[in-house]
Amino acid sequence: MTDNRYRLIDFGEGRKLESVGGYLIDRPSPAASWSKRQSPENWQRADAHFDADRRKWTYHNPWPTDQLVDCDGFQMPFVSTPFGHIGVFPEQFDNWRWLCKPVITEPSEDPSSVPTKPAALNLFGYTGASTMVLIKAGYQVAHVDAAKPNVQAVRGVATSNGWPDPPIRYLIDDAAKFAAREVRRRRMYHTIVMDPPAYGHGPNGRAWRLDRDIWPLLDDCLRLVDPKRFRMLISGHSPEVDHSDIVTYLAQSDLIDTTGLRIDTGRSQLIDEGGRSLDAGFYVRIETIDA
Repeated sequence: MTDNRYRLIDFGEGRKLESVGGYLIDRPSPAASWSKRQSPENWQRADAHFDADRRKWTYHNPWPTDQLVDCDGFQMPFVSTPFGHIGVFPEQFDNWRWLCKPVITEPSEDPSSVPTKPAALNLFGYTGASTMVLIKAGYQVAHVDAAKPNVQAVRGVATSNGWPDPPIRYLIDDAAKFAAREVRRRRMYHTIVMDPPAYGHGPNGRAWRLDRDIWPLLDDCLRLVDPKRFRMLISGHSPEVDHSDIVTYLAQSDLIDTTGLRIDTGRSQLIDEGGRSLDAGFYVRIETIDA
C-alpha cells in the first residue's frame, strides 16, 4: 500500500524538497534562503520543479493523477497549482490536531431534542483542509473563500472523505466583508479559523494587506464569538505581522478579556529527514479554558 503522507526531505538555498507518496517536488521556500542542502543527490531525483518567477511547473515525471494526501484522519487532493501549491499546507498539521479536539456541547433541557452542532467559521478557507477537520470534530462550518474554484473544490474534497452531504455553507465572498455582515446579522460562532495571505485581492479587486487589514477583521471575529466559550486559530506567513503582534493587539482590545483565555503562540515548523527545522509561519491558538 502506498504511503501518501507528506514528508519534507531536505531544504536549502531558497528551496525545499518534498515527497508525497514518493513523488518528489522541488519548490521555492524563502525561509530556506540561508540554509545549505544536506542531500544534493536527492534533489537530482526531483519529479517536479516550480519556478516562481515564471509561475511555471516543469515535470520530469508526470504528476500523479487522483492521488490523495493522508492528513491523519482525512485526505486532501494532491494537485499542482499555478501558484506553486500542492493542494495541502503541511505546516498546518499541528493546528489541525488542535482543531480536532472533541466539541463539548451543552446538554439540552429537552431529552427528545436533536443536539445542535456548534458553528465554526473558516475564513480564507482555500480548498478546505481546516473545514474537513472541523466537520470531523462535529461542527457545522461556514467555509469562506474569495475564489470560486476553491469553494467548488471543497465539495469534491468532502465527498472523497465520505461526506456527500456535510453541514457546510459554501460561500464565495471577501472574508472581511463577510465577517462584518455576520456581525450585523448577530451570528455567533464557537470556533473561528483564519489563515490570511500577506497580500491578495478580494472578488471586487480590492487589495488585501495583512498588516493593515487583519485588525478590523480580528475585531469583527471577536464580536462573533461568545467570550465565555470559544476558540480561534490565526496563522500566517507575513514578515510584517507575527504572533506577538496578535497577542499585543488582543491584550489592548476592549472586546475581550485575555485573563480568561489560554493563548498558545509560536512558529510552525517542518522537520526534514535530517532532523532540521524549517520555519513555516506563525500561529496563535486562543481558547477559553473549558472550550
